[in-house]
Amino acid sequence: MAAAESTVYAKGLEGVIAGETAISNVEGDVGRLTYRGVPIEALIELDYEAVAWLVLFGTEPDAAEQAALKEFLNEESVLAGSDRVLLTSMSTDLHAMQVLQAALPALVATPRTDLLRELDEEARRGLVLVSKLPSLVAGYHQLSLGNALPEHVPGGSSLGNFLTQFTGSAPSDASVAALTRTQILQIEHSFNAGTFAARVVSSTLAPVEAVLCAGVGALAGQLHGGADEAALREAQKVGNAAVAPTYVTDLLARKGKLMGMGHREYRKVDPRAKLLKPMAVEAAFAGAMAKRGKELWANVEFYKGAVFKALGIPEEYFTALFAMARSIGWLAHFIESREDNRIIRPKALYVGR
Repeated sequence: MAAAESTVYAKGLEGVIAGETAISNVEGDVGRLTYRGVPIEALIELDYEAVAWLVLFGTEPDAAEQAALKEFLNEESVLAGSDRVLLTSMSTDLHAMQVLQAALPALVATPRTDLLRELDEEARRGLVLVSKLPSLVAGYHQLSLGNALPEHVPGGSSLGNFLTQFTGSAPSDASVAALTRTQILQIEHSFNAGTFAARVVSSTLAPVEAVLCAGVGALAGQLHGGADEAALREAQKVGNAAVAPTYVTDLLARKGKLMGMGHREYRKVDPRAKLLKPMAVEAAFAGAMAKRGKELWANVEFYKGAVFKALGIPEEYFTALFAMARSIGWLAHFIESREDNRIIRPKALYVGR
């Protein structure tokens, strides 16, 4: 039967091939993840901007290209006057993901610089929005504390500047390195829910603002990006290692979801979690555990929360930081999908009368 006439059904599209990509490859059976063919174990030794270039353009950057992207991300992170008015007009009791969802499509997206003409105009607008996400997150955090919006930090790395704006003081080199590694691991992960949502919207030829907002909306869910907040809160709720076995046994007996454990794509340890573990505080129930005789491995959310917490980032901002990094991947998928576009329109199995 031709692919167009396929009647294959899988709830949640599990195991269904819904498209082609050359951006990243998740090999769940062996616990391997690569961006553009490069293993993440090698990528976390690079600068954030170098990995972002690789994901966006498909090639490893030379020094001039990396510098150009670094300058673009810095210059375009400046919030325009209307952006600042928009942000300061928002209630200070919103979740950071609500702020991103509401503000992102209304931001000024016209590039201030003439850099990165390799991208078409819509992709450049998208990269402007990606550049502004750290300023939005840091700015909203400061406003929620009763402070003024932080000033732009000229020069420096995107993530170092973010920590300065978010915390109000210059970070240590170790803090920047920890955040850089964590964010590199979050840039891209094939057709996850947020990226697939972004590709569905992109396939309709909607503007790049709508594509990025689709990713943000999906990422906010507790079964996707929101799992990072839930994982740390659950670990803290356990309290100490002595009660961890009983807590886990009771939770699984109730068929509860153990946040931060297991991943649909990985049958072995999540390679991102393996890299984050040395940086993370060991959580109370981080040891091996069984569920119906099946090994259950910690995923990236399990350890990521401990890293973020150590950097002084409250739980309610974990998913927003995820969006800051993953937006690079969403933009790469926007670019890729437009190269050979076909609207995504699957069939539904009708079960009504």
